Order: sequence, then C-alpha cells, then structure tokens
Amino acid sequence: MSARIEDLEPTTRAMCEDFLEVANDEGPLIRVTHTLRTMDEQAKLYAQGRTLPGPQVTKAKPGQSPHNFGMAFDICFVGKVPYPPDKDPRWLKLGMLAESLGLSWGGPNGKGDRFTWDRPHFERPDWKKASS
Repeated sequence: MSARIEDLEPTTRAMCEDFLEVANDEGPLIRVTHTLRTMDEQAKLYAQGRTLPGPQVTKAKPGQSPHNFGMAFDICFVGKVPYPPDKDPRWLKLGMLAESLGLSWGGPNGKGDRFTWDRPHFERPDWKKASS
C-alpha cells in the first residue's frame, strides 16, 4: 500500500494537495497514510476479519474501492492520538473542508450520504465514472 501523494491520479492528487495545504495551514495537522492500493492488497484487506484474522477494515472487494484507481486517500492526525473517536470535532471540520474542495469523505455529510463510518477516508466523488 502506498502513502505517496504522487501515486494518486492527477485530478485526485491536485484535490489532495489543496486539501492538505488548507488543512495544515488552519490546523489540525494531518498527514496522508494511504493512497493507491493494488487489487491484491485490496483482496487481503477485504479478507481480514472474514477469512484472515483481525478486524474487518473494508467493505470493498478488489475493484470496488477508489483506492484501487488512485482516486482516494486516507489521513491521520499528527500527534499522540492519530485516530481520535468519531465524535472528535476535528473530523467534521476536515470533512466540511474536503467537501468545500470537491471531495467526498467517510463522515456524515447530510442528504445523500453514502457512508458515515470511515472518517479518515477522502475520495474523488466521481471516481466510479472516472475509473471506467
């Protein structure tokens, strides 16, 4: 699995760079933890908690994740607690920022919300169409 922003496809990379610049200027400090994921890596993650030991970490099979096409990235906070609880207000602040820059995120965003269980996840909203 990559954490390199350079491994994102160009549109997503530009969106990620804009997001990081604004987020890190305004605080809290964040960093990218995952970008591009191969189909084999996705298969292993999907198997975790199903046929492999450990907790389930994804609902996406290979080819069903925007990470497989370089159209998503995950982040964490810099500091002692990289993944605070879902109720931490910094998640919502980052999610609102991401949405203002054209990204979708894995937290609550109102009407038409696709998922609310993966706050560190940010993606290009048209990734399915763009990856076809």
